[in-house]
Amino acid sequence: MSHIMLVGIQGSGKWTQARKILEKYGDFVLFEMGTELKKFAQTDSPEWQETKRCVEAGLKAPTSAVVKMAENFLENNSGKKVLLDGVIRSKEQNDNLEHIFGEFDVIYLDLDVETAVERLAGRRVDPVTSETFPASFTGDTNPKTGNKLITRVDDTPDAIRKRIAWSIADTLPLIEVWRDHDHKIFQISANQSEEAIFAEIEKIVQG
Repeated sequence: MSHIMLVGIQGSGKWTQARKILEKYGDFVLFEMGTELKKFAQTDSPEWQETKRCVEAGLKAPTSAVVKMAENFLENNSGKKVLLDGVIRSKEQNDNLEHIFGEFDVIYLDLDVETAVERLAGRRVDPVTSETFPASFTGDTNPKTGNKLITRVDDTPDAIRKRIAWSIADTLPLIEVWRDHDHKIFQISANQSEEAIFAEIEKIVQG
């Protein structure tokens, strides 16, 4: 099995399924853009100031910074299978990153916009670990860390629709690009339960 690229609009459950994969299959390491950006913004690299500004403003990170993060990550995890969670998000990034990651299969979690908005508008997150909890979760703290859960300031319906529109316009077209470049594409309905989605992912991972 090659590296895995998880793709889907916000609310499709990429974060949840990535954690399930990591828990079940110990031979994967996670490259998650948000986490790596936060780490990178704390370094003294030449791209640091611009990256920090983008992270704080909720904008796309500079492609040069993303490339450097990817190269460093792969170097530090040589020989391991990488789980890519929302890493390549635009044609520009793909032009610079696809060859760096090399062989990867794509798992596309397909979800309709209105269901995504409903999910995201009611979710809460751990401000330290970024772990996400759905609207159905009862309690005010992360049971693993004890951190108090918060609602993201940008999780209003209008803001969510704008983020999703950007994903649909910039990221989802890459699926056909990857298909043309001979990456395997697996499409899974994200309207199912977390368990049903993961059952389909397990079949893919186990080949």
